[in-house]
Amino acid sequence: MATNLELRSTYFYTEGMGSIPTATSPKPLNTASEISSVFKNKFAVATHISESIHRGIGKELASMTTNLSAKRLASKINSSLDNTSKYSLADIVDDLRGYDFNEESSFDALVKTKFCVKSGAHKGHAIFHVPAFIPINDIKVPKQATNFKISARLVSVSDFLIKTDSIEMLSPKADSKKGSFQSPMLPILQTSTEPMTAQLRLLETGPIAQNASTVLVIGVMFYRYEDKKFVALDEEGIISIRNVF
Repeated sequence: MATNLELRSTYFYTEGMGSIPTATSPKPLNTASEISSVFKNKFAVATHISESIHRGIGKELASMTTNLSAKRLASKINSSLDNTSKYSLADIVDDLRGYDFNEESSFDALVKTKFCVKSGAHKGHAIFHVPAFIPINDIKVPKQATNFKISARLVSVSDFLIKTDSIEMLSPKADSKKGSFQSPMLPILQTSTEPMTAQLRLLETGPIAQNASTVLVIGVMFYRYEDKKFVALDEEGIISIRNVF
């Protein structure tokens, strides 16, 4: 995981006993070096944005999505963007906030505790706070799960300028950058967790230009402890876009 975060918590950052096996991920998306900054139409832009978000959330969170996840999000973005001069995720915040990557796992229905998120002093900076809560009461836990993690990713996406015969990326250097936070491995008990607060920063770029947006994705990952190792329950994971800044 990236280390570009500030974490204040009474937990120690440890995976506990054993190790987590590598999950099978969906088909790899295009790498940054393969991406053009000029696009033919709105759907090509929407596809790029969706793939940028999926790359930015990292392999562990991406393992909880399906092979169709990137296409489904691209379709959502394509139908929501409606402008004649510029495309920006800042214009479709209400359409993306609360979007669940897994249609069968609704974040709002399965997570009762309130994860507090607010924008920071500048673009590329967000404050993420997890209050104390009782896991067995405040999260819908799969029967076989014994442990869980909370993960947050802040992913930057460029705005796009609409021209007569093409659509161009306005902030290519800011596109696809990310900041991250991940909790330690936590047991699923009827006792309260400790509160956690993290500052997510896009340290690769510093403050980003105004012609870009950042997408905050939060995931709850479940695990089963058996034979002295943690086994990821990818199909039971909860992952959702919680805000766009």
